[in-house]
Amino acid sequence: MASETQSGAEAFHASWRSGSLNLGLLSIGMAALMGAAAMSMGTKALLLGGMAAFFGFVGAVLLRQLVGPAPLLVVGPAGVTARLFNGHTIPWTEISDVQYGSVQGQHILTFVLRPGSPWLARTRPMLGFGLKRNLSLGALRTADRERAIGAAMQGFRRHAGPQAQAAGRALMDDAVAEEAFEEQLQAVTPSLWALYAVMALNGAVWLATVMGGLSPMKPLSADLFAWGANSATAVVRDGELWRLLTATVLHAGVLHLALNMWALWDAGRQVGRWYGNGQFLLIYGVSALAGSALSLHFSSQQAVSVGASGAVFGVLGALVTGVYQHRHRVPKGVFSRLMTSQAVFVVIMLGQGFAREGIDNAAHVGGLLAGAVMAWLLVERVETQASAAHRRQRRLLATGVAAMAVAALVWTARPGVDHRELFRTQAALRTVLPAMRAAEQALHEDAKGQKEGRLTGDQFIVALEQRHIPAYRAVGQTLQGLRPEPPIPPLDNLRERQGAVLEMMELEVGRARGTVDPQHVRERVAALNRRLNELNRAQGAAP
Repeated sequence: MASETQSGAEAFHASWRSGSLNLGLLSIGMAALMGAAAMSMGTKALLLGGMAAFFGFVGAVLLRQLVGPAPLLVVGPAGVTARLFNGHTIPWTEISDVQYGSVQGQHILTFVLRPGSPWLARTRPMLGFGLKRNLSLGALRTADRERAIGAAMQGFRRHAGPQAQAAGRALMDDAVAEEAFEEQLQAVTPSLWALYAVMALNGAVWLATVMGGLSPMKPLSADLFAWGANSATAVVRDGELWRLLTATVLHAGVLHLALNMWALWDAGRQVGRWYGNGQFLLIYGVSALAGSALSLHFSSQQAVSVGASGAVFGVLGALVTGVYQHRHRVPKGVFSRLMTSQAVFVVIMLGQGFAREGIDNAAHVGGLLAGAVMAWLLVERVETQASAAHRRQRRLLATGVAAMAVAALVWTARPGVDHRELFRTQAALRTVLPAMRAAEQALHEDAKGQKEGRLTGDQFIVALEQRHIPAYRAVGQTLQGLRPEPPIPPLDNLRERQGAVLEMMELEVGRARGTVDPQHVRERVAALNRRLNELNRAQGAAP
């Protein structure tokens, strides 16, 4: 809500109906989840604790703006007053520029103080560094936010005097520099065919999987494995190294594909122009392989892994590294915009990966590090002074370093869950369970018929010999052939139960035919019944 004070200043109050409440609560919730996870984990505890502290800090900043009666921002002839400035009013004469920007959907108003200003020591907000004092406007409603931005900009131009004129000239200079920089990038890389090709490849593979029978929204893990998903056992034990690459063009549904392609399009345009199409493909491919290789030590030990996110994080890492490495050549506006938006995006995505199950964060980290290293070693296209020989040497160096890193990760990985055997077991169970249920139902009906007098004892024994024992043996042979690694307790339980029932039927037939001692039959049947009761109790207690 906005209001006008007696001094002609305009006050802007935080609103509980703004987006800051939901975002703040979400950040606090993520911090709590990460903190709880950190307490129960070993090697990742420190990293998760740091992520929890970051999201807790963000949540505290957002929610702090909603508490208390003081306005979030007051703009007037005397200067600017903000709650995050410890309630101080900064005179316009102490402000050298006013800037507005958006970082991952968060609207931020930046007041740049003049060097040597005494207000640098008096105002130390939670958001801000150096000469800048940042104020998040997320706690304002949309209409109030637009008015606040306009009031701040207009107040600066009207009351700041020489500083406003200098800032205006600097703004024009920055705009010219940014335009020249973008023109230079477009001149050295006129076409982004490599980016288009990679996105087309990912889309074509997804379409091929759908046409091949996979679900477009949520394909089964067994189907993804058959198409080339990453699996530590398949790669390390079975030597299927091609899965390191094929996994990166497979996706767990159209939403997974769309998110990855959106992030790739956002960062890939800059990286493609900055490094050129050939080096973009090198960065993308190395990041994809490095992400898959690191995943062999973590996620792919237990679950199959798919997705281009490792490669996408590599492109993001290359962008942030390249921009930082050449920060003195990049226009300030471009540098600030890319470093804040992309770096914040990386932190948020990694945080979500650590907080949620089912996300291969190892691939994200591996790709991110690989992309950053590749960007540090490669020569950008804008480096016009570099010779062709020097560029070639750096490409060979980067490729060699990447090859050794990927090879080391693969060499040191160990097999995990045998997904091939696991999915074969699941498929076999889908086939054998109906036959097993049918055999159990038939045996139950004949046992009930004997009890009710519809079958004589001799007829029941004949039914056991001719129908039920052969049916149970056929099911047992199938179950005996299912030996996944590591073992699956419910499958072992099922196999033992089926074997116990089969042995009891054979004992009954042996007693009726006089081939087995009746005392042995009674003792053995009693022992088998006790074991079946134990298995039933264990199955009932299983989570």
